[in-house]
Formats: sequence, C-alpha cells, structure tokens
Amino acid sequence: MTPRQRNTYIVLAIALAAASALSMTAGNCGESFFDTWRVLSLPRLVIGMLAGASLAVAGAMFQALFRNPLASPYTLGVSSGASLGAAVAITSVGGGLWYGLPKISVAAFIGALTCVAIVYLVANLREGQSITTLLLAGITIGLICSALIVMVLFLAWRHDLREILQYMMGSLEIVGFEPVYESLAMVALAGGVAVYLHRDLDLLMMGEVVAASRGVPVRRSRGLIYLAASLLTAGVVSHCGPIGFVGLLVPHMMRFLVGPTQRHLLPACAMAGAAFLPLCDLLARNAMWWLRQESRQVPVGVLTNLVGGGFFLYLLLTRRTDRPVV
Repeated sequence: MTPRQRNTYIVLAIALAAASALSMTAGNCGESFFDTWRVLSLPRLVIGMLAGASLAVAGAMFQALFRNPLASPYTLGVSSGASLGAAVAITSVGGGLWYGLPKISVAAFIGALTCVAIVYLVANLREGQSITTLLLAGITIGLICSALIVMVLFLAWRHDLREILQYMMGSLEIVGFEPVYESLAMVALAGGVAVYLHRDLDLLMMGEVVAASRGVPVRRSRGLIYLAASLLTAGVVSHCGPIGFVGLLVPHMMRFLVGPTQRHLLPACAMAGAAFLPLCDLLARNAMWWLRQESRQVPVGVLTNLVGGGFFLYLLLTRRTDRPVV
C-alpha cells in the first residue's frame, strides 16, 4: 500500500465518522434536537451508508467489467430496470414475502438483471464496446423502462400512485430496521462475490483474451460479476428507489486517489459511498428548512441526480476519444 492510498483511507475513515455524527445530530427538519429524532434517524443513516457503499461498489464493478469509466448502475439502465420491477411488484403483489424472500426485492433484482443482460447483448452486436454504443444502449433501455413505469402508473389504483411516485424520487426515509436487514442480506452476498473476484476484475480490465490466458474462467467470472453488481443495485433500489450517479461519481474519484487495482479500489469506494450518500441526504432533508423554514424534505435522489448529472457532463466533455478504456 502506497502512502497516498494509506492517507486516502485515513481521510475516508474520518469522513465516514463525521458523516455519521452529522446525520445523527445536525439539521432540524422543523423540530428541535430531540432524542426521538436521533432514534428515528438511525435506520435512515444505516440504510444510507449501506446504499451508498453498494452503489459505489456496483459502479466500480461495472466500470471494470466494461472497461469503461462511464458505466454505472444508472447509466447502464440497471436502476431503471430494478425500479420497473419494484413498481410492478407494488401494484400487483404488494409487499410481504415470496418463498421467504421479500417480493419487492426479488422483483427489483429480476428487473436489474434483465437490463444488464440486454445492455450487454446490444453492446456486443458490434465489434468492441465503445462508449457511444454502451451509453446509447443503457440510455435506450432506461427510456424503455421509464415508459413502462409510466404505463404502470397509468394502470395503477389511486392508492398505489403515491407510493410509487415517492419511491421513484429516491429516498432514504424508512421505518424500522427491517428494510436494512433485507438489503444487508443481499449486499453481503454480492459484496463477498466482489471481494472473491477482485483479481478476475483486474484481469478483465485488460481484456477477455488476456484474462483467459491468465487462467480466468471468463464466462463464469463475468456471469458472477453481473449477478453480484445487479444484486448490489437491487438490494438498494428495492427499498430506496433509483438514487442516481453515486455509482458513477464515487468510483471515478476513488480511482484517481487509490488507483485502478480492485483490491484497493473496492474498499475505498465502499467507504466513500457510505459517507457521501448520508451527507447528501443530510443536505436534501434539511434544504427546505434552511431556505424557507419548511418541514418538507427533498428526496435525496433529486440532489444526487443534480450533482451526478453535472459530473457526467464534465466527463463527456473532457474525454477526447471514444474507445474502450483498458
């Protein structure tokens, strides 16, 4: 580990502790600093840390797999697919369990996995995986999913509309720790796969031919990485809705600080994402109170889309070539 990497981890640990402390104590939201608010904010903090870490790690995995720094669960349409699956589940079967598994989480996972498969097939219809082909495929799938979500809203009963609309905005506002436990089970499984395949990810960044020559079972590893990244995304989206661009912004910054090696990049992304999203949520939920003394809370997905969208445009404008990144 280089001194720069060590210093980055130290700074990230401090930022994570500061984000946790601020999320529990700072802000007002129309109330005083009552202990009740602090107790209610704890599940929100935990799900925020879990969601930020999961989306950041999923983004790093997709970027390594596609050898493309613009790949992420959001730009590849994975979040839209998971959102569509969750919206269908809300209107058709509601909550509860299915064979011991949460129905909405299962539906979100199926939607995410379907979009990953479609984007990958479209990107491979032509030789190479250029940035243009990959992004257009992801944007197209995302638009199709958005259109289908609108259709779901049109067909939904009135009492389901509010729930779906609130869900689509992306929010960390949950009640109790049950959503945390459900997401944690999915994230722990997918995170274990990511750690296990970190060497395969490094070799796949150099191309599938090179990876195969180094003993990597390309098809098996690629499939496991797809599943793990989709599971990380679905575990978050199923409860928090589509929170965009965390999987694009955080891995890009961490790659600059700790380098592209997955052994260092994945933990850095997890720590940075776990600090970044709760801080965004702190700003979003208190913005209306600080500006207009109103207790309404802005969904965190609105803020991350604004920040991430600007960063995405910056990446598009500053990249001079359209080729796979190796």
